[in-house]
Formats: sequence, structure tokens, C-alpha cells
Amino acid sequence: MASPTTTEISLPPIVLSSPVDPTTEISDVSQLINHLKQAAYLEMSTIPMYLYASFSIGSRGYSQWDPGMGAFRLIRSIVVEEMLHLCLVRNLLVALGSDEIAFYSKDFMPKYPSPMLHRHPELILHLGPCDKKLVRDVFMEFERPKPRKGEGPPPPGQYATIGEFYKAVGKGLAALDKKMGPALWRHNRPELQYVAAYWNKDGGGAPVLVHNLKTAKDALKIIVEQGEGIDPDKPSVPIDPLKPIPGLDELPHYTKFKRIADGVEPLGPVWALPTDPCAKMYDGDAAVKAVNTLFNAMYCYVLHMLDVMYHTPWKDVEPGKHSKRYGLERTFMSAMQGVLVTVADMMVATRTTVGDLAVQYNAAPTFEYHKLPKTGKRKHLIELCDKAMTYFPQLGGDNSVRWLLGKMPDL
Repeated sequence: MASPTTTEISLPPIVLSSPVDPTTEISDVSQLINHLKQAAYLEMSTIPMYLYASFSIGSRGYSQWDPGMGAFRLIRSIVVEEMLHLCLVRNLLVALGSDEIAFYSKDFMPKYPSPMLHRHPELILHLGPCDKKLVRDVFMEFERPKPRKGEGPPPPGQYATIGEFYKAVGKGLAALDKKMGPALWRHNRPELQYVAAYWNKDGGGAPVLVHNLKTAKDALKIIVEQGEGIDPDKPSVPIDPLKPIPGLDELPHYTKFKRIADGVEPLGPVWALPTDPCAKMYDGDAAVKAVNTLFNAMYCYVLHMLDVMYHTPWKDVEPGKHSKRYGLERTFMSAMQGVLVTVADMMVATRTTVGDLAVQYNAAPTFEYHKLPKTGKRKHLIELCDKAMTYFPQLGGDNSVRWLLGKMPDL
């Protein structure tokens, strides 16, 4: 179900300010860092897109007696792995001494619709309710393992697949490591990298502490194998790409999406959500506007929490001792699962009128930038929650969203 959009389709500032050219090999550290910053944006652009589709699925399993894997669990497993990939790319940046990236940034946060970075032919990314067409035309195309037959070589600044993009990164890493040796990693701060608190019920992989060429290639291996797979003709990849065990496999993202598009994993009921919603669409509905503002603020808070985590060393993590870093890692999971997902589930079950066309949809989160105060962020979130509770009292009570917000660190 299509809906109006007010978002312009344009390239993000990260591309316009520092383009990359696949016809030129990476020959210095600044070029390598630029590629990795754009790789981080590429990975981050999948997370709202896939989360939105998962929120739209009204049932956690097609059959309540024997639900099987189902579309929701497949997409959820992909989202968690994309979050891992985002952190692996940032680990690579930290290992190279780069501190030039912030997930919580108006210029870095993806907008929808928008073109996929460096993609030939062009692919427009959307926030949309999950259906076979979206999965086949957008999600599978994003993760596709090889160019289509008959396609010519990509023009400057473009790649045919994500694998080609990461192959260029790996080649640049190897060349610079050979040229510079240990000096390439001399500014690494391993105590800032994300290496723990990862769990994926229906997927695999693990964080990698990057400190040399081998560990850098390990990080890239996880990203590429989990996304498009080892080989387009092989249906599965190891649960642990770095330590494969025969029989312990999972499907790469491309194949997981293909199972949904082919109807192997049925979708079940899907909420009638708008495509590419923006906050302005909800101006005529005070209740939905309030809860969407809470969602966007919490989404930005979670991104900011990751940024803070990457500036908080884990050297103080010891049994029996209070650790700020460990607290951030554990609270991050609560913020995602207990707040963001709960608020989103509440929204998609709420009918609203979208825009001036008076079209009836179920509400959906817009994943937009929200300016958080420099101090008192937790208080700000609680105030937004209290406002939304006027319309959604279920946000309050024991073990509720309101209760969890009171447990969040005041970053």
C-alpha cells in the first residue's frame, strides 16, 4: 500500500563531500577511512528499513501451533547481524585511529526514500510494510551476491554489489598493511572497540577485536558471508564464519529474503502501514504524533548510546566492580528490545489518518532525527513518555516503557 511522501530522494552529505571511485585503488589511509565511513552508512541504512518491515508483520508466526522460523524471525535475525556489521565497521575505523564518525548525527542518519550508496544500477531504499514485492525488489537487490547478467561495468563511484565494495576495502587494507606494516595500526585503541554483549537467537557471527590485517579481514569476512553468502550457488554459510563447524550453518541474508519472496516462509497478516512516513504526516493526530516523537527521540538516544560506548573503555570490566562500559552494553539491549520495539508494536496497532489525503493507515515509526538536549537526556525522554501516556496509558506501570526509561543512563 503506497502513501505520499515529502522526503526528497538525494545522496547523503557523506557521499557528496567525499565520493569514492572504484576505478582507483585505495592507496592511502584517508581513502581507506573514507570507504569505511561510507560502509558504516551503508550498513546503518539497512537497520530502519528491515526493522520497519518486521514491525509491520502482525503475527510472530504464521501457525500459532507450530510457527517454525517464519518471516518475522528471519528478518529479526538479519537486523541483529546488520547491527553487528555496523559495529565491525566501526571497530575497523577505531583500529585505524579514526574518530570521525557519529551514528547520532543529522548528516549521517539515513533518510527514506534514498538511493543505496554506490549501487549500479540505482536502487531506491524504502521504509515499507513487508510484502513479497518489497522483499524481492529492494531487500534482495540490496543483498544480491553478483551482478545481473548483461549488466555492463559500473560507472565511476558505483559498485554492482556490496561484496565488490568490501573487496575493494580488503584490497586496500592489504596494500596499506604491506606498505606501512605495524604503523597502519599505531593509533588503534582496542579498549574502545565493541567486543562483547552480542546475542542472536536465529543467526551467528560475533564481534571481532581488530588489531592487524588478519583480524581486519576476519571482520570483513563476517560482513560479506552473512550478507550475500560465500558463493551464490551455496545455500548456507557457517553460523561462525571464522570457526566453521560442519552442520552448524545458517542462511545468508540474500537467501533468507528469497525464502520470504518465494513464499517458503509465509508472512501471515501484515499491518497497513504507510510507505516512507515522515513526522509531518501525523500533525493531525496528536496521539500518534506524541508517540512517534517518543520513538524518534529514543531511536536517537540509542544511536547516541552507541557513540558514547565507543568513547568508553572496557578495561575497567572486572567481576564485582561497577563498569560504565558494561552498563552501557547491557542497557543498550534493554533500550532496543524493551523500549523501541515496544513503542513500535504499540504504534502499528493504532489507526490514523495520514496527511491531507485522509487515507487511513496504521501508524508507524518514522526513524527521523530528533534533537536531544545536551544535558538531561533521560529526563527529556521521560517527559516525552509522560506526554504520550496521555493517549497510551499502557506506556506506564510496572516493567513498562516509562519504568525502563527511568533506568536509562543520563548520557
